[in-house]
Amino acid sequence: MRTLFNLLLSLSLLIIFQSCSTTLLTEKPAEKYIPFSYDPVPSVISLPVEMKVAALETLLNRQLNGLIYEDNSLDNNGGDNIMVKAWKKENIKIGFENGQFSYRIPLKLWIKAGWKIEQFGISLSDYRELNAEIALKFHTAITVNKDWTVTTVTASDGYEWLSTPTLKIGPIDVPITFIADMIIKYNTATINTAIDNGFKQSLDLKSTAKQAWVELQKPMLLSKEYGLWLRVSPKAVSAIPISGGKGIIKHTSSIQAVTECFTGKEPPSRINPVLPDLLTVNKLGDEFLANVVSYIGYEYMDSITRSMLINTSYTSGKKTVTITGISIYGNENKMIIAADLSGSIKGKVYFAGLPSYRAADSSIIFKDLQFSLQTKNILLKSASWLANSGIEKAIGRKLSYPIGAELRETYSMMVGSLKRYELGAGFFLSGSLNGIEVQQPVLAPGGIIAPVSIKGKLSVKLE
Repeated sequence: MRTLFNLLLSLSLLIIFQSCSTTLLTEKPAEKYIPFSYDPVPSVISLPVEMKVAALETLLNRQLNGLIYEDNSLDNNGGDNIMVKAWKKENIKIGFENGQFSYRIPLKLWIKAGWKIEQFGISLSDYRELNAEIALKFHTAITVNKDWTVTTVTASDGYEWLSTPTLKIGPIDVPITFIADMIIKYNTATINTAIDNGFKQSLDLKSTAKQAWVELQKPMLLSKEYGLWLRVSPKAVSAIPISGGKGIIKHTSSIQAVTECFTGKEPPSRINPVLPDLLTVNKLGDEFLANVVSYIGYEYMDSITRSMLINTSYTSGKKTVTITGISIYGNENKMIIAADLSGSIKGKVYFAGLPSYRAADSSIIFKDLQFSLQTKNILLKSASWLANSGIEKAIGRKLSYPIGAELRETYSMMVGSLKRYELGAGFFLSGSLNGIEVQQPVLAPGGIIAPVSIKGKLSVKLE
């Protein structure tokens, strides 16, 4: 009789216990990922080329030196009865204003002029010599072509006498203006050639740009300790017209490029040696964006999630559940959190949320964390109290995965390295950084990828 009583009591307790605990059989959301497609934002890297006006003056003074012009025949130009020699008197002076170069070329003149009459077999003549000084004036417009060559157009701006010559031979007045015009006429080609050669030697933009184009594409090791690499993939080049001031001639072009940061081993080199045509524009941008991919592995996220949620309990009225196990994975664009429960409910439930970056504390969080659709349907049928308990919000507030330290470390390393980074062949990178922007995180098979843009300004300079 006692045995029968004990059996009935055990069955009653089992029924009571089972009525107080619900066992769930939920369907696991599929683990699947959208192929990661990352389109980095292009950067603008400036390439300023500067030339001192004094350096161009030196080149032109080497080109134009000593005897500039010589007319040794009195019968040239239709028997003009004039001989002229012109020497460079002083150094050529160059100015730059309103996009054009101006030149002042002082000359020392020797002139022999006179008259000659032959009639009835009798020849009469009188010739005199004098010295004078004149300054010829020219201006040059300069254009940089799409193939990076430089075109110059030089024209005369007239002249000024530095010492006024007086030449009167008998009844004849020698036309001084004619002498000056003749000197300009017969020296323009010589002077133009010297100016063109001076520009070609001192402003070889194509060679400079091509060297910078190639050097810039080689992967750069910014930190050996952390294996931080920067790779630049240039796409196009733009430039504004030549400008200048305070004795400096400037030509600034900008290279549009994709810049990416990598950690670990050296990224593959992808050098395109072909310098593209130059596009002339009125204004250049100056924003540099280093595209960094911040990666958070699921194993690391699992460990953080377990430390935050394992053995935490949630109560609603007289019912309580405790989380005993946690794992996370991706379902297309949503993160799935699988939680093992004990207590008033036994089994596994699934939460789904969108990964998002929270700038306030530089962390990855899950927005709108909710029970997955299938889990929600099961709970509404068998454990509606849990479905309406607000457990999603409570868990969502706890889930935070900091990436700020990694970003700050990357940022600091780049700031230090880009103050002056030697590229080789006399080129170096010089830049400053001023901000970080994290884009929408993306789920990948091994973890969460957070594309990051580090903002600043960057230029390639030649010494």
